[in-house]
Amino acid sequence: MNDLTPYPIIPIGNFIGVILALSPLVSQTRSLSIAVWGYGIWIAIYCFQTFVNSIVWRDNVDIVAPVWCDIVTRLQGGANIGSRTCALAICIQLYKVTRAVGLVETNSREQKRRAIIWQLSVIIGLPLLMMGLSVLVQTIRFEIIEELGCRGTSYSYVGYIIDYVPGLIVSLGCVTLAPFTLRVFLRHRKEMNEFISTNRGETGYIKYYRLVFIACLDTLFNVPMLLTDFIMCIALGQESSYNYPYISWKNVHNGAGGHFPGATLSTILQVPASEWSTSKWVMFTVKWDEWLYVVHAIMFFAAFGTTPEMRRYYRTAFWFIPERLGYQRRQATQTETVSDLAFNSNPNPRAASGSSGNTHR
Repeated sequence: MNDLTPYPIIPIGNFIGVILALSPLVSQTRSLSIAVWGYGIWIAIYCFQTFVNSIVWRDNVDIVAPVWCDIVTRLQGGANIGSRTCALAICIQLYKVTRAVGLVETNSREQKRRAIIWQLSVIIGLPLLMMGLSVLVQTIRFEIIEELGCRGTSYSYVGYIIDYVPGLIVSLGCVTLAPFTLRVFLRHRKEMNEFISTNRGETGYIKYYRLVFIACLDTLFNVPMLLTDFIMCIALGQESSYNYPYISWKNVHNGAGGHFPGATLSTILQVPASEWSTSKWVMFTVKWDEWLYVVHAIMFFAAFGTTPEMRRYYRTAFWFIPERLGYQRRQATQTETVSDLAFNSNPNPRAASGSSGNTHR
């Protein structure tokens, strides 16, 4: 393993990332929105595959689990776009609230059904589509990078459309909506607080900070790196596999247009650390991939794993064994948290306002 990351720091960090991403979901099964659920699951998936890869290939490039690599190389692309689409879905929900669209739970069945279908199509459908389309630009089965593990490959200009364009469009949507939503909410904090209190029965503007916090993560961490990587690929010219025309399926999948003679969809490329560590940019991208989603997991847990509701679960877990031994503790009262927020997709503010009096829990 590279000297910059002595073993087992990477697998430990990513395993902790899995726990941090899943723990708020396990304890708040019914109350979190689909977008928040999707965000946590995509983060956990990426952290888990990095955890496994960094153990199996920590100091080698041996071909030991080809089926595993076939699966995770698809999931990596799915997690990259999936986490961004979840952030966009949260941004859109918050934007609707700042536009005085009701924060109520009395949506009609049709409205709820449309909202669920739209969110699932964006959070799951789009990543699955991109995972399937990746075979169009796949030159070999996969490559094994020492320390990082399995990775997919892309060839031709079409690779930009599949690997970069969807993420850029979704991320730019977050860049547009997240700052606007935060600005409107801060500028009209009093009105928003009164609006939330009317519909939820208690003050709760701090709850929005948690959601805006998650929504802004894509802007803060993904967009700069995504744009930089995109520009670097273009600047590399023919040194990058992306900068070649897509002539035909055969041209791409049999020798990568003559640039990888003999390569087919059954070929597995092995890249030892002695090769990729010679380039500072490649080294940076490897380290970025290893730790980016750990940072996302920490931020996600900071937003949803530190609520009063979660603290009650921690106390319950802490006292599990002592209570079995006969010790008693005081029961904490249940407190409403961010997970109680429900977003209404009703485009009629007047109708939403009129229905707020019928809100029930």
